[in-house]
Amino acid sequence: MNLSVDLENTKTKLYGFVVILAGIIVFSANLSRLDILWKEAAVFIVMYFLSQLLPTRLPQGDVFSITIFIDMVLIVLFGTPFAVAVGFLITIITRICCTIFGDRESMLDILKFSAQSALVIGAAGFCYSLLNDPVLAYVFSFLVYFSVGLFFLLTNSKLQSEKTSKLGRLSGIKMLSVNYVVLAIMAFTMTLIYNSSSSNWKPISILLFFVPLLLVSHSFRLYADIRQSYLKTVRTIAAAIEANDFYTKGHSERVAELALAMGKELKFPERELQNLEYVALLHDVGKIGIPETILNKPGPLSDEEYEEIKRHPAIGADILQKIEFLSTKSNVILHHHEKLDGSGYPMGLKGDNIPLEARILAIVDAYDAMTTDRPYRRAKTPKESVDELINCSGTHFDPELVEVFVYLIKKMGVI
Repeated sequence: MNLSVDLENTKTKLYGFVVILAGIIVFSANLSRLDILWKEAAVFIVMYFLSQLLPTRLPQGDVFSITIFIDMVLIVLFGTPFAVAVGFLITIITRICCTIFGDRESMLDILKFSAQSALVIGAAGFCYSLLNDPVLAYVFSFLVYFSVGLFFLLTNSKLQSEKTSKLGRLSGIKMLSVNYVVLAIMAFTMTLIYNSSSSNWKPISILLFFVPLLLVSHSFRLYADIRQSYLKTVRTIAAAIEANDFYTKGHSERVAELALAMGKELKFPERELQNLEYVALLHDVGKIGIPETILNKPGPLSDEEYEEIKRHPAIGADILQKIEFLSTKSNVILHHHEKLDGSGYPMGLKGDNIPLEARILAIVDAYDAMTTDRPYRRAKTPKESVDELINCSGTHFDPELVEVFVYLIKKMGVI
């Protein structure tokens, strides 16, 4: 175990040193070709500094700011050497300032992210110089900027954010893509207006773009913060519920991960995937109303105790009804113990009358329960659990969804 951790730490440090070395090389190479344009571009440098002081943290742990707007403007208006120099130096300064005021980043991390800025800008600027047509050159350089930046984002996420789900990364990438495209279009428009303006009107043209940009950045940050707050709140509630049932610790997280995998395979829209994650994490929230003596009983339940356990879906649904952003999904929790043949509870629904998300939860919940040790039985192997799901397909579980689940389990290499 320690050997594995040491290996991961070594890989992370080696990656950091390689990125830093490459970034410094690109910075130095461009610095030697730098024309002195600091006075003319001072306002852009201030904008760069302010935008990096107010980043937005994405679901996968990385950060987003409106610096792409300024990077692209600097490449077009002042050239790649100047853009690389500003990106590298301002990133160092702002990250040091953030560290002073509370963020905890090592000097290695600061240099790594600054080097990444230099590499992204350098690659985009180089590609911009390859084409004569200004529009095609701009589009090409933006695509390179986004691709190289995405590579660093995913690599950082993989090395540093082990708990980040694939959905979290996908959600972050989608948000990033839309905002980057909008900012790139605004940056190109800015360069056209700036070049066509007289010297007296240039500062005004900059302000006309920068103020709305700050508002867009602020709104995006609030949206991302709200989403993160929702997820943290839901996970906290799920952890609190499982604290009363120590035999199922981590159960909700595992169920959520499997449910999300199925939702993605079934092409759920992003909003529905988010709701599925929330509901999966809270599917057992109703157990808060069940006595601990029953939850933690070291043996089979009596008929009376089982009837008490069967109350938890209704309790959970009632709790979700009081959570505004999840109230419409309370029926999923209410029916996640229904069975396809009508023998489930609490209402004995059959077939397609059971909500789709509830049918998904029924499968992943049963699988995780079977593969987990319980006080009255040992865990089954993944293969045995999958076989059990297949045997109960058409009676307890939706056969089409079981096929999807089996495909995913095989794809994950579990069996």
